[in-house]
Amino acid sequence: MSKFCGHCGSTLADNATFCPNCGAPAVDQAMPQQQQFNQPQQPFGGQPAFQPAMPGAAAKKGMSKGAKTAIFCAIGAVALGLIIWLIIALVGGGYEKTIKNHLKSYEKADYELFSETLTAGGAFSSISGSSVPSASSFNNRVTDLKNTYGDDFSISYSIVEKTKVDTTQYLGLVDEVYTVKLEITISGSKKSRTSNKTCRVIKVDGKWCLSGAMF
Repeated sequence: MSKFCGHCGSTLADNATFCPNCGAPAVDQAMPQQQQFNQPQQPFGGQPAFQPAMPGAAAKKGMSKGAKTAIFCAIGAVALGLIIWLIIALVGGGYEKTIKNHLKSYEKADYELFSETLTAGGAFSSISGSSVPSASSFNNRVTDLKNTYGDDFSISYSIVEKTKVDTTQYLGLVDEVYTVKLEITISGSKKSRTSNKTCRVIKVDGKWCLSGAMF
């Protein structure tokens, strides 16, 4: 009987104790076992046997193109919203910011800030007929407020009503105009008072201003 390697199926000499091919111990075999060792089992037709997918294999394929597009669109929308918010915060803030700065200018006795809230600029200023009160007039009014309410007086407000005004009378030189009714409270160590005031805010070349001083 011929001897064959039980590991790789190589033919061995009758007196061999180890396979010269793979070094495995020699044993008596009736027929070669090449197809029984170290070979993957295949079904009929020579096709590889089915192997179950490893866990996580589907995840490695990644997201679909539609899902990626949706994520990029969402990120873009958030970024655009932030940009718009920053532009509004840095450039203006609307007519409410102008009103707030106007009242703050009295608290801080800041004539420069006071003037900015009343300056429209452009062609509109030349025909509107309105002018910014002088620094001495402004300082006198601040002194009156301190004498009445105290040196530490502060001014707060709330918008009661806002009405849009037809800009036809402004000959197309302004963007928007509103008449705004305010409830203003002046508080200080001497006295506190709440009253209503009406002002007009005008937008010219993207900038808001008041048509005149409140006090």
